[in-house]
Amino acid sequence: MVSHPLRVLVCGTGAASHVLATLISSRPDVELSVFTRSPDKAREWTNILRHERLKATLGSGRAEIAAGSFLVTSDPAQAARGCDIAILSLPAFVHHGYLAALAPHLEEGCVVVGLPGQCGFGFEVRKMLGRCTVLDFTSLPWVCRLERFGTRVHIAGIKETVAGAIRETTATSRIVDPVQTVQSLLGDPARLVVSGHPLGVTLGSINATVHPPIMYSRWSDWDGAPLDHEPLFYESIDERAAWLISEIGQEIIAIARRIMSQHPAVDLSGVIDKYDWYLKSYGPGIADKSSLMTAIRTNASYAGIAHPMIEVTPGKFIPDFSHRFLAEDVPFGLIVSRGIGEIVGVPTPTIDLVVRWAQELLGHEYLTRHGLTGLDLAGTRCPQRYGFVTLHDILDLDEQAALTRRS
Repeated sequence: MVSHPLRVLVCGTGAASHVLATLISSRPDVELSVFTRSPDKAREWTNILRHERLKATLGSGRAEIAAGSFLVTSDPAQAARGCDIAILSLPAFVHHGYLAALAPHLEEGCVVVGLPGQCGFGFEVRKMLGRCTVLDFTSLPWVCRLERFGTRVHIAGIKETVAGAIRETTATSRIVDPVQTVQSLLGDPARLVVSGHPLGVTLGSINATVHPPIMYSRWSDWDGAPLDHEPLFYESIDERAAWLISEIGQEIIAIARRIMSQHPAVDLSGVIDKYDWYLKSYGPGIADKSSLMTAIRTNASYAGIAHPMIEVTPGKFIPDFSHRFLAEDVPFGLIVSRGIGEIVGVPTPTIDLVVRWAQELLGHEYLTRHGLTGLDLAGTRCPQRYGFVTLHDILDLDEQAALTRRS
């Protein structure tokens, strides 16, 4: 149990980390450290904080929230010292590097939070840190944008709820109630809804289910000619994109149902239809709830977000296929669900369609005609990459049995 001020570590220097730094540092009795693996960014942000406070603005009215004091460092030992909660709010492809840097310094009982963890986060933490308490969430609580590094971040929208799960182990946590503690750090809204098995968060990842199919629908028939504008990402989706999102969602639901049929105690009921997810997460902010397509198109939090583009000549744009919508959400998203589906014997033809298109653009090979046997599988977080090749491995049933005996 914590008897000192709560010591929180936030990893990263992106928009989400700026929001977290603002909210958490403004809380009483909390000591915050922000850890970046970039010494240059640590020095830059530290210098900024000497003469200017970090502020977050909220919504169209741009109400301000001012941060308190906090430390920014690139020294993992300094960042992790006495840490009670470590929050990773980073692209999934850099999780490994951050966890490797922190692993020798995080003290026993530290609670690790993925906000969001993205698919396979629990697999990565188990591999890098061993068994510890892990809180994993399907998405960020907000849609946010960094306006000026170190000084200003804008929160464009806040979700009503954020789904997550907790993986508790035989190792003792430094925090008595990790869920309530994280909720108090973030404030309301969004409300953290933590339930079910952590595998449900991996299977329920919204980014993996939405971003790649929108990219596929918009660009799979592209003739290569530059555009004279940057098309809107969410607001211009068509029926095909909505169908792909829905079909991928249904394939993932089928995987969850197959697992629950074999292990009824494993609660994956949080893996829901994507239309239902949008209504649950963004309800009041959606103007037209008549279909999945219209719900995405008219979600106020998505207003103005464009496709990732590269300006090749003034006023001429081509799609950026190296953007995280493919580079992260395929190997750390769709491939993970595909790997779980392969283990439990659920076919995933729509996932396969999008993956085969995306892997060619990314210059990687994950999926072959023999399944997930590609040369670049080590650069993913599918369970096979960690040597988890049975459902028993994925669910970590030995540890859960030990936890049940202890309780």
